[in-house]
Amino acid sequence: MSTLIWGGGSFLLAFLLHLAVWRIRLPKRQTKTLLIIMFSVLGAALVMLKFFGAGLAARYGWPVPVTVGDYLHLTLLNVSLILSYMITYSALEADSPSLVIALTVAGAGAEGMTEDDFRNFVNDDRLVKPRIKDLVLDKMAYLENGRYRLTFKGLMLARLFILYRNLLGRGKGG
Repeated sequence: MSTLIWGGGSFLLAFLLHLAVWRIRLPKRQTKTLLIIMFSVLGAALVMLKFFGAGLAARYGWPVPVTVGDYLHLTLLNVSLILSYMITYSALEADSPSLVIALTVAGAGAEGMTEDDFRNFVNDDRLVKPRIKDLVLDKMAYLENGRYRLTFKGLMLARLFILYRNLLGRGKGG
């Protein structure tokens, strides 16, 4: 029970802190800031429970983690919630090309949208350029002499996706 209460509770606290920070000012590097918030709250909860958990249990009867296994379960639950939220948040942070296309067609209503109107609305300015801007902002790519190049971080991410696609037998994609 302590795993659910403290793992879920610390994630909820981190989520509320994330909302408060975003209401004050939207960070430039949202994903990095969100990960810092989420993992800092988890770390603080683990430290607090280690030093004050016995007192909380004795004084209020609250269930607290006791064994190393309890702390491991609590951490695994919290990290699972964090990573699941990160996947969801990435869809909110920047509109994916598929989402832009679906929303554009849905916005046209029952009568639909002509192919020419669709091509004029959904273009590189809406689909490609924002993704390139995000890569540069997240320091995964940089512009040098009119050419975009991957940083080490971007290259590692690209290799990870290439490896994953190869494992699935999907090729390079595109």
